[in-house]
Amino acid sequence: MSKKHLTLKKLDITNLKDVMSLQSTIISGLHPDEQHFILHRTEKDYLKSLSGTSSNMLGVFDQDKLIAQIIYALPQCGENRDMPEFKSNIPNNELVIYEAILVDPSYRGGSLMKKMLGYIEENLIDSNRTHSIIQIAIDNPASWINALKHGMSITKVDKDPTDGVKVIYLEKEINKQSSSFITSKSYSMFLGNDIHAKIPSLFNKMQYFINSGYHGVRLDKETQSLIWEKQDFINEKQI
Repeated sequence: MSKKHLTLKKLDITNLKDVMSLQSTIISGLHPDEQHFILHRTEKDYLKSLSGTSSNMLGVFDQDKLIAQIIYALPQCGENRDMPEFKSNIPNNELVIYEAILVDPSYRGGSLMKKMLGYIEENLIDSNRTHSIIQIAIDNPASWINALKHGMSITKVDKDPTDGVKVIYLEKEINKQSSSFITSKSYSMFLGNDIHAKIPSLFNKMQYFINSGYHGVRLDKETQSLIWEKQDFINEKQI
């Protein structure tokens, strides 16, 4: 991996061949049990995002080779959007929806997902977009750990309403200036070195924390734990 030559740019229809090639590379490297990690999109599917209307794509290139990509939707009010079951109280025109994050296996470990999310929020959205959301399969810990590193929080754990896959929903307030809550309690959920072995029990534990009013907010590398915080809104009299 030649990090020296990595560049990020918004993709368009001239990149369709690169996009399909990267998807093929990713799928060919997945174990059958991991196939649900990504939605197998057709050229027609990708063209909708490459046209750059309410759905867009960003790519990372190593010189001329596309090594990572992400779809980010900027829905407008009145449109049907992806993940309507999550954060339905937020107007479409305030949302950024991340999906279809793919990274070439030989380039993993380089925080490319985090770089793409940060680049989008710093360069490719307007100030009205105040909230970003994403859905990730629970047995794809590499992706939800990277989302946590980007500053997103786990606020919903459920089964996808379309296919029943166990998923994690994460969100982030973009360019948040001040906090309207205080942390009253926190707990550590030990993950250890082999997170995959703990997936069945993690799902139930995460649901318990969510139902008890906690958010999964960060990883503690030293203790190999996921930190959950219970956040209470500040009373105006305390300000």
